[in-house]
Amino acid sequence: MTNIKLNKYLIHTKLLFAIFSLLSIVSCSETKVASDACSFTVDSVSIIDSLDQGSTKYYLVHRVAGWSDKTEILELFDEKPGFDLCSKSKIEPLYSDSLEQSKTIKHVYLNINEKTLDIIYMDKEPRKNHNQNLKLEIR
Repeated sequence: MTNIKLNKYLIHTKLLFAIFSLLSIVSCSETKVASDACSFTVDSVSIIDSLDQGSTKYYLVHRVAGWSDKTEILELFDEKPGFDLCSKSKIEPLYSDSLEQSKTIKHVYLNINEKTLDIIYMDKEPRKNHNQNLKLEIR
């Protein structure tokens, strides 16, 4: 009788070990897929202005990247971008450039021929969130 109980115990132990091993492998692989989807920090992204020009509508996007040392970026799209949970768009911007954080932006001009932005700065101390209210203009 002792041998039979020992065999049952070993079978149950091996079965439980196999189940827990399988669950560990599956849960780790699912976690890895989810963690690879986004980087450690996710950018903050918002469409701050749009401008109709003929048959094209341009969108000005303000992106804040980074964790402690944040970088502000302006992006220009010629169709409305959609952003996933990782702040990535399926379409590439026509133009993208980081902003000088020590200055205040006076104007953001769209150069239609070159599909670029001309950013005009003032030598003035920037206000908090000053780059989130920018307007896209045509020169």
